[in-house]
Amino acid sequence: MSIASQCPECGAALPENFSGGCPVCALRGALALSGASAEAEVVMAEKPMDWIGRYKLLQKIGEGGMGTVWMAEQEEPIRRGVALKIIKLGMDTKQVIGRFEAERQALALMDHPNIAKVLDAGATETGRPYFVMELVRGVKITEYCDQHQLATRQRLDLFMQVCQAVQHAHQKGIIHRDLKPSNILVTHNGGVPMPKVIDFGIAKATGGQILTDKTVFTAFAQLIGTPAYMSPEQTGMNTLDVDTRSDIYALGVLLYELLTGNPPFETKALVQAGVDEMRRVIREQEPPKLVNLVRGDLDWIVMKCLEKDRTRRYATANALAGDLEHHLHHEPVSAAAPGAWYRVSKFARRHRAGIALVTIFVHLLATGVVISTWQGGSTQSGIWSRLH
Repeated sequence: MSIASQCPECGAALPENFSGGCPVCALRGALALSGASAEAEVVMAEKPMDWIGRYKLLQKIGEGGMGTVWMAEQEEPIRRGVALKIIKLGMDTKQVIGRFEAERQALALMDHPNIAKVLDAGATETGRPYFVMELVRGVKITEYCDQHQLATRQRLDLFMQVCQAVQHAHQKGIIHRDLKPSNILVTHNGGVPMPKVIDFGIAKATGGQILTDKTVFTAFAQLIGTPAYMSPEQTGMNTLDVDTRSDIYALGVLLYELLTGNPPFETKALVQAGVDEMRRVIREQEPPKLVNLVRGDLDWIVMKCLEKDRTRRYATANALAGDLEHHLHHEPVSAAAPGAWYRVSKFARRHRAGIALVTIFVHLLATGVVISTWQGGSTQSGIWSRLH
């Protein structure tokens, strides 16, 4: 994440490698030249060392369409680092405020070790809402796995924790709708890697769950999500039809990427193709199978997540995690409808020691029968020779 530089005159944040004049200073100069009153105020964006409530801003660590995330420091009643998200200047429309409060409420509903917690909320003196979350010092789950050269088993262990977090959100009536590596950060807890799901900015409530009394709506035919991780139903005209199985699809894309290094469809290629072609690819084109890289169960599990027809996907995140557990313990998985030979091979892998002992016993028994038969034949041959 690039860090903005500061204007030496007023201290306003400037984009990295910015070479022009400070826009805030320019605005102040224009006001002075226009004869504006000395009391006229210029509303400036936040900058490092500013205070919002009892939180001191330290560094901008993220920025989205409607909000900015700062690393901040709380000094009372306890001293700790936090993440503070605030609506951008000029973005405080009724719809944006509604989405912002929906995200805040969605996070407040959840209490899971793999989901970033909301700690506080409030509004600035000018009425812009903000909320404070635990500060997650981590890296994207895909980058973490690659940097630490994790084996498939270790990657699956991290992924199953993400499944548990998503299951918790679904049980609370929340659909994330934007699950992707940059929204799943891996940090450490007591030296043990722990993924954290963040950014519920476009989350959707299910059932009778009410996230905010402000107006929140999705414009007709508006795409919600990140193209490479969007489910086919998210590309449709009616986004009201999206349910928890859309998150299952995104989990499948993430698992595909963790196992192969790339998502089934690249975001850049999808965006360059245009909206109509992007919709067609996501809704109609089958993703490349993993069979050349990952054989057997994992290929079936991933492809079940990525089914175009959501009724053929896993019904829950727990069901997906359960199939991965079965795979790791060499038990049959539900992702395919295998025949008897598949089940026999799984039984053999689960009980290798016992099968080995039985095999040895059968081999010894067969050897004994052969020797006994041979000896019996030799004895009968000798008796027959003596008789004749």
